[in-house]
Amino acid sequence: MVNDRSALYVLPHVPARTGGLVLTGAAAAVTCREIRNARPETVVVTDHGSHTEQIATVDAPFGLKTRWGWRELDVSGLNEVLDGQRDNKASCAVTPTCFIPNDRTADDAVLKAVIHQANQLRRQDTVVLMPCSWHWLERSHLSALAEQIRACRHPVALILQADGDPLERAQVPEGLRQLCRSCPRLVLWRTDLAAFDAMAHGALGAAVGASAVLRHGVAPRPGNGGGGHKPYPVVLVRRLLRYHRVATLQDWFAHIAPWTCDCAVCRGAALTRFTGSDADVVAALQHTVRELYGLHAELDATLPGDERIGWWRQQLADAWEYHRLLASQTDTELAFPKVLQAWRRPCPPALPMVGRRRAQDGPRPS
Repeated sequence: MVNDRSALYVLPHVPARTGGLVLTGAAAAVTCREIRNARPETVVVTDHGSHTEQIATVDAPFGLKTRWGWRELDVSGLNEVLDGQRDNKASCAVTPTCFIPNDRTADDAVLKAVIHQANQLRRQDTVVLMPCSWHWLERSHLSALAEQIRACRHPVALILQADGDPLERAQVPEGLRQLCRSCPRLVLWRTDLAAFDAMAHGALGAAVGASAVLRHGVAPRPGNGGGGHKPYPVVLVRRLLRYHRVATLQDWFAHIAPWTCDCAVCRGAALTRFTGSDADVVAALQHTVRELYGLHAELDATLPGDERIGWWRQQLADAWEYHRLLASQTDTELAFPKVLQAWRRPCPPALPMVGRRRAQDGPRPS
């Protein structure tokens, strides 16, 4: 998942058979068309980002920011927007769903409204975006969320919102695994390495954010237009299964030889070499994309189920050992992240009640 301004830098590092791009930004539609004209075999879709602009209501679960202001969408308007994505050669259409909050006392009326309206779409080319507060992954709300995902006639792309990493919240890692094991057409959207835990446990796919702001959901805030800032280089350190600022790596390896990387971008160079220059920020992003697809190629080579889960557990065990090695080499106190600790725990079972009720708009197509 990448902003339209960075898409062309990333594209050469995305494998056509197993990869793809989710485009955000004002020029996402134009960039989508250009990429698909040049590489028609590459999966490219767009995300309007409505979930960053407006909170969903029962009467208006979908909407779109336009040059004339905010536009609420009924089924006819929703079809029009989805047709527009396809006219711009998107590989599939993605609903412009607004943000679905949860104040811990709310019922699931808004969730039901999203699915009810989406199920009225008589299309075979649509993914329903479900941008949710992390509270929906708590045990008290998880079954309601799973029931609506299963009731949907279309694949569902789940975004988890939190202030910070949603996977660090209590019950969320376990809840997400249960969703993935219980909802066979679930995609994790706007995420980080949680993509691999999700796919190991049954998710259909995932969209990993190329930048920190695209690696989890954000709640709409009035007047939050965002400010300009100079990007700093961040790299995925595959051995640690963590993203790190290069400045942090430079501190760690100030007195010893730094770790190197053999990806097609780095070609054996040190991970500490990236500066804050525009060229190095782009190169750091390209390195991270290469490392993500290196991991994905290994996952893709495993059989779904126990073999895939076993592969992921081995990656986590290796990361644990590399954390210990790095701490020893650099004489640094290096905590093993809470998220990685959670992923090393045993898998929870699928939700027992999921799939026992009929979909609210009739049976799902096989």
